[in-house]
Amino acid sequence: MSASNRSMTSPEAKSEAATRPAGRREANVAARRQRILESARTLLKESGPEGLSMRKLAKDAGLSVTTLYNLLGSREAILQALIKDSDQRLEAAAPDAGAARTPLRRASRAMEGVLRYMIDNGDLLRPLIVAHFGTGYVATLGQADQGEHFRSAKDAIRAAIAEAQASGQLRKTVGQEFLEAQLYAGWGLALDQWAFGLIDDETLRLRSLSGFYVGLLAIAEPEVRPGFENELRRLERQLAAADSRRGSK
Repeated sequence: MSASNRSMTSPEAKSEAATRPAGRREANVAARRQRILESARTLLKESGPEGLSMRKLAKDAGLSVTTLYNLLGSREAILQALIKDSDQRLEAAAPDAGAARTPLRRASRAMEGVLRYMIDNGDLLRPLIVAHFGTGYVATLGQADQGEHFRSAKDAIRAAIAEAQASGQLRKTVGQEFLEAQLYAGWGLALDQWAFGLIDDETLRLRSLSGFYVGLLAIAEPEVRPGFENELRRLERQLAAADSRRGSK
């Protein structure tokens, strides 16, 4: 037997040949799943939650309804997959957060980065929140117990706060879980109002940041309190201006 024939029948060659079809199948499945998500994203943006039916989605993706169920599951499962996909697109909460000179500024920039991401992707995230309203799934975006949602942002904020506590800028008055729940409480409420069109993008940002700074102010040491107080006064003025603009329309 020639060397070339031996190489073709070696265990290594057989193993490689056996894995090729499986690899192609996995790639094909992944591509079809992504096609479904892109079609679902488009339908949500164009028509809102009511426009996302399995039949319309199958037609838009060029697949059968059965294939949709086989690859991703029910309409609910597809919505959840969209949320997870949106989370993964936010690899870093704010590209410039790490460059901030103080840990408290890093925490603030990370929070601002999340809000900027949500506003920039509002045409998708708003209908997702509306579609899940009452289920508690998307509502956890604005709470401390958020699972995988915006993990990079939460980790950046948590690390910055821990550093500020270690350096004596913030007190360890309460536990981490309780503190985070308070930091994100305003965000959670504002998200629902934003999704249903009760407040605009700027008001979502201002209310979320106000709650975030109030939470930090509660545990701030005396030397850093003036900074938070200045930020809150600035946010108060901006909120008043936003409310005034909204009332005049």
